[in-house]
Amino acid sequence: MIKFRDITLDDKELIHSFMYWSERQNCDLSFANIISWRFLYNTQYAVVDDYLVFRFYAGHHLAYMMPIPRPQQQEDGTCKVLPCDECSVKVIRAIRDDSIAMGHPFLLLGVCNYMRDLIERSFPDTFDIKPDRDYSDYIYTRDKLANLSGKKLQSKRNHINKFKTLYPDYEYHTLTPELIPQCIELERQWRKTSKEDNDIEPDEELSEEFRSMMRAFNRWEKLGLTGGTIFVKGKLVAFTFGCPINHNTFDVCVEKADVNYEGSFAIINQEFVRHLPEQYYYINREEDMGDEGLRQAKLSYRPDIILEKNVIMEKHPLAAFEDQNRIKTETREIWKTVFNDSEEFMNLYFSRVYRNEYNVCCQLDGRVVAALQTLPYTLLYHGKEVKTSYISGVSTLPEYRKQDIGNNLMRQAHFSIYYKDVVFAALIPAEEWLYEWYGKRGYARVITCTPPPADVRNISFEDFDRIQRSKKCVILHDAEGYDVIKEDIRLAGDEYSPAKESIPAMLRIVNAKKALDLYASVNLGKSMVLHITDDTDIPMNNAYYIINKGKVRKTDEPNETAQKLTITQLAELIFANENAEMNLMLN
Repeated sequence: MIKFRDITLDDKELIHSFMYWSERQNCDLSFANIISWRFLYNTQYAVVDDYLVFRFYAGHHLAYMMPIPRPQQQEDGTCKVLPCDECSVKVIRAIRDDSIAMGHPFLLLGVCNYMRDLIERSFPDTFDIKPDRDYSDYIYTRDKLANLSGKKLQSKRNHINKFKTLYPDYEYHTLTPELIPQCIELERQWRKTSKEDNDIEPDEELSEEFRSMMRAFNRWEKLGLTGGTIFVKGKLVAFTFGCPINHNTFDVCVEKADVNYEGSFAIINQEFVRHLPEQYYYINREEDMGDEGLRQAKLSYRPDIILEKNVIMEKHPLAAFEDQNRIKTETREIWKTVFNDSEEFMNLYFSRVYRNEYNVCCQLDGRVVAALQTLPYTLLYHGKEVKTSYISGVSTLPEYRKQDIGNNLMRQAHFSIYYKDVVFAALIPAEEWLYEWYGKRGYARVITCTPPPADVRNISFEDFDRIQRSKKCVILHDAEGYDVIKEDIRLAGDEYSPAKESIPAMLRIVNAKKALDLYASVNLGKSMVLHITDDTDIPMNNAYYIINKGKVRKTDEPNETAQKLTITQLAELIFANENAEMNLMLN
């Protein structure tokens, strides 16, 4: 498998070395967008045969961006990408194999029209290739936006002239970090009047765009952002910012204005472009995302280029890849190899516990080489029942170890169960050294696997359920699960030897907001501000959380008083005095 890395601010120079002299003008490739939207897409990168490759999640589906070649130095000292290097069939094959290994049919985004013919010739009858008009970029020349010359742009000049007539003393200022608080306040006001936020407090349910903007503001200088503002009589009425995509194309990431000031959008657009360095011949004003009003607004400026981006997807259902009977058989074989359990136990597990939808696997060389199962359970937390996954059967064939497969499996599992509204994940490490390994994936030793009741063989589910529900914090078994456990005990016969001592188990926060909602509901007197920063598997968790009077608010606005916690430390905080437990787990 390709070894991808989580993208961070420290990777700016490397990304810049590929992008600066590239001819790619795709707004998704601006470093500011990549970093500020990582919370949503979980973006990673790798360099494959001197091509930069981005891997991310589009919704719940793994996706890849069209690989970017490294520019080669020319005799005159400049760097350039030769047309023959723009697309590498070898690299596309490699990332397609990586996608299949990760359990996803291949999805490639950001494919420009001039690349699709080569891909169709190299992979005949393999992919569906379709343009996605909603995500086409609108690109204009700098001169057009700065001067708005010609009859077709007369209406834009009229808007600007009206603004200048109404507000002759307006001022343009460069957007500096000191002005960011005023930009945030203007954004708040805009959201209050926007159609999507009419019925809610603007900070309660942060829109994805707002989260992205706040992440950009929080990293302003490190991202190297450039912005502009318009003031009228000391009041901020518009702001915008962006960053370069390459040596001649600038990406406008955000533009906001107070609509009560007629012409405010038009004036910030023009003034900002006029103040940009002259090296930027093209201005990318990004997509319309299918919004008809936004589309007409962008078209009204008469774009010089509408950058069409194609979506490439497997044409056929990959029957062999998705053959669930084969996958189940091969997963079982891996289990036998790694854990060496009895046939009786494995028959029980794979007939009554295993489900296709629970299995997360890695397929290489046409077979399953690693797998785990995300078994559905419920955590009882002070009388409240919460969706929880028990991570079972984490296993990799010996010959495929030390290839980062285990980390990728866990990442897939965590990202998947987050979108299934799971709040916690729990597991019991099979060996001592695995406690440290799972710790790096966000798990904490805050739950214990306790010995089962001594007479469990003879206890009905109704009696057992009363016992387990008497606990304040425990992973619950349902009737079906309890019946499977009793069958496992029966199969063991005289060899059944119940544990006499507790075993340290581990628990992970899957959804930080929902976990803190629970915590706050039983700790009404708690008042604190937390900052989660390190969840690389589920970056949606990385945010500030303000806890007060039983309520939790999630935000990206910086707070100097915030207590910094890792996702592991968050589990330690929430379960510090809970004596959380589980028992009778099939492992």
